[in-house]
Amino acid sequence: MGHINFDKGNRNTKGKNGFYLALALCLVAVLGVATATFLNAFDRINTDDEGNSSPSRASFTTAATKPVEQKVTNIPDERTAAKTTTAAATTAATTKKPPADLFVLPLTNQVIRSYSGSKPVFSPTMNDWRVHNGVDFKGEINQPVKAVADGIISAVYSDKLWGGVIEIDHGYGIISRYCGVKAGTLKKNSSVNVGDVIGWLSNVPCESKDGPHLHLEIKVNDEYVNPVEAIGREVKYTAAASE
Repeated sequence: MGHINFDKGNRNTKGKNGFYLALALCLVAVLGVATATFLNAFDRINTDDEGNSSPSRASFTTAATKPVEQKVTNIPDERTAAKTTTAAATTAATTKKPPADLFVLPLTNQVIRSYSGSKPVFSPTMNDWRVHNGVDFKGEINQPVKAVADGIISAVYSDKLWGGVIEIDHGYGIISRYCGVKAGTLKKNSSVNVGDVIGWLSNVPCESKDGPHLHLEIKVNDEYVNPVEAIGREVKYTAAASE
């Protein structure tokens, strides 16, 4: 019979035990190095140069964070444009000239007889009832009479009832008619500007009992309108203005 060696199994067991022991020591060494590295990094993060426990400023700088002194260019700044616009508006306001008057009163602002439209009113001079298609402005003989607006003299003539008459075409279908005016040197087709003197006050035969005044009529597209409303200026009415 052969010899059975019982020491063989013991030798294998010892080899395995040595291997496991070496592996355990390696794992302990690795864990020790990792722990030391982590603690060192954590200590750097939580402790600044002065020994205060606070996060490092550089540790939190990312692509989305910009230093305070760096200008952010993705936000529009409209302050410069607003200042430029304000300055331009101020300059325009200070240099803009006031608009010229489009309409002015031809004589005084005192109305002694109003526009009646289609309503008949009594005429002291003619002793009858008739419509009053114009407005009578109180004045003095030889007082200057002015054009109510820019235009072209379309007629200059004398009428038995209305005295000296001047008509001005203002365009846009607007005609003004001045009765009781002694014409100056202006002739038909002469240009006049608003406020120009076109003659001097004389008399209106068919309204002579009302005293010296200018009878003014205005037509728009060949229809009579209220001259006071057309001119748009403030007037004063006498007690007899609406009689």
